[in-house]
Amino acid sequence: MKITEVRAYMHYSVWRNITFVRVDTDEGISGIGEATIRNKETAVKAAIENHLKPMLIGMSPFDIEKFFHTAFIRDAWRNGAVFNTAISGIEIAMWDIIGQKLGQPVYNLLGGKLRDSIPVYANSWFDGAKTPEDFAEAAVNVVAKGFKAIKWDPLKTLPADAPEMKRVDAGIKCLEAVRKAVGDDIELFIELHGSLSYDGALRYARLSGKYNPGFIEEPMHPDDFTGYRKLAVKSDVPIAAGERYFTRFSHRALNEEGFYSIVQPDLTHCGGILETRKIAAAAETYGLKFAPHNSSGPVATMASTMVDALAPNFFYQEFSVENFDLSNKFFRQGLDYSEGYLHLSDERPGIGLVPDWEAIAEEDYRHIQTF
Repeated sequence: MKITEVRAYMHYSVWRNITFVRVDTDEGISGIGEATIRNKETAVKAAIENHLKPMLIGMSPFDIEKFFHTAFIRDAWRNGAVFNTAISGIEIAMWDIIGQKLGQPVYNLLGGKLRDSIPVYANSWFDGAKTPEDFAEAAVNVVAKGFKAIKWDPLKTLPADAPEMKRVDAGIKCLEAVRKAVGDDIELFIELHGSLSYDGALRYARLSGKYNPGFIEEPMHPDDFTGYRKLAVKSDVPIAAGERYFTRFSHRALNEEGFYSIVQPDLTHCGGILETRKIAAAAETYGLKFAPHNSSGPVATMASTMVDALAPNFFYQEFSVENFDLSNKFFRQGLDYSEGYLHLSDERPGIGLVPDWEAIAEEDYRHIQTF
């Protein structure tokens, strides 16, 4: 079996563009991947079709390691967010082809699953919310969809240029409102987008403890190792990070620093399914929980569950609620969700989705900057 064509398709969805990847073979099997990245989607599309495609034509889709080592390890510039996302999208599609060819879901090709259902926490459920009361109302609505855990950035109740400590205090009020609205049985995960200094992050961690959040994600800039080391010693709330680190080589530094409890690689940026599997396994040796970051579409979500299914240290999978609509729009066989879980089946080969290629080929790209 040889690869004969590689294409990327862009579709606008809520706040950024989703990028699907199609890889065709000479046996008539096509695989789907996803290479969604905010603000850089046209660069990713060009990387896929102009730079990586020539390397892939004539290659076996089974040559996952060869592709990764050629595109990343042997590239003198070691790539970055754009090229690693392009690599990841293609790699997912290659695994999808392999699974279809062998009649097996990808997790069975990586060691077999430990769980049949994947707990997911909701994100992107707060569109238009501005006040603590808005967030509380939106939280109640998303919990009604069966989610047992939700994540959001509570600092969004004030502008980004407001004084830091005022933003922190406003964020605590938002957390308090949501906790009161949904009750104590719902897991609350806090996303801070690396926006605070050490002082602000410490204040938020200390004040948020009474509302029992499950973790605080990326409270400071991802390169502030000194701040993270100090915060880890003083915070009672677990720290999560890792979405902006690519491949196992970058994650090695995070593991060795020992300042976080939950590792969050993003499969669409860190190298794909196999690379994420390696990151999860390395994190396991450090006693870290594995909770993949995923602000992307249905393909990235299902690709992530292929690793979630077999990782002993798996914790929770991030899930954007817009994926319900995307699944219905672009897939003949879409997500199998109920009551806060994505369900897996050995009857679904590859990554478990059947795309509607005609719908996907009708691109709906919109230029948007979300800085």
